[in-house]
Amino acid sequence: MERISVQDHRSVYERLCKDYLNLKLLTQNACHGPERLERCKQSVRQDIHSCRKLSRITQFEQLVALMEQRNLLSLLKPDLIERFVLALDTKEVGSALTSYRDVLRSHYEPVRRFYLEDLRHRDRRTLLEKEVERIKLQEATEPPAVMPRPPTATSNAKRDAYLRQRESIYSLLQLEIGKSWKVFGRFLNVPAGELDEIEDRYRQDLKTRIYETLERAEMQYDDAALDQYVGVLLKALESSRRKDLKRKIETMLQR
Repeated sequence: MERISVQDHRSVYERLCKDYLNLKLLTQNACHGPERLERCKQSVRQDIHSCRKLSRITQFEQLVALMEQRNLLSLLKPDLIERFVLALDTKEVGSALTSYRDVLRSHYEPVRRFYLEDLRHRDRRTLLEKEVERIKLQEATEPPAVMPRPPTATSNAKRDAYLRQRESIYSLLQLEIGKSWKVFGRFLNVPAGELDEIEDRYRQDLKTRIYETLERAEMQYDDAALDQYVGVLLKALESSRRKDLKRKIETMLQR
């Protein structure tokens, strides 16, 4: 049997990268109109486990981004696209998905190696990120002053106040965070690779970069844990030396 070179495997991987993007674009083009988008959302509702996050999605690309963030969909895991094929009844996407799977199945191991290499490359940490991690690890090892308590009415009140003021908080931060958005995102525990992706996607739109960063950070928490996210958000503002914004948000949450 003829041996395939590393360069040939790399070519297959690069082709799959393009084909994966094409798969998403084909599906997005087939998902025109709110009714079709709703069918797509319903098809993956059981996998995403968050009615609140799904209800906020107004575009197909947002649904794909959420699935990728939760590792439900990726270059190596295209299977959920079949749900969209069924929901949208699109033969074009179905045919493209079948071809994609055939190539991926035939070259899975080398493609997986290249894919993981690229992930490691995108997630190389800067000195600042390492310092942030060191601080967090130090805080994690300090003994708590009191034993953890189960959620109470106070934490529910904080979550409800946040949900009422969410859009106002986002708007405030979009106006005030400015060019330090990436440092702020690191303090929010958004992975470096995702911050780079946001920067590449919205190079000319600072406000959208900030909004997307906040969305990615919030999506790390279930609906019942939003009070914890509020604490992380306020801590991130303090660590970013924006105590003025922290005070403003605390005031908003008391209304």
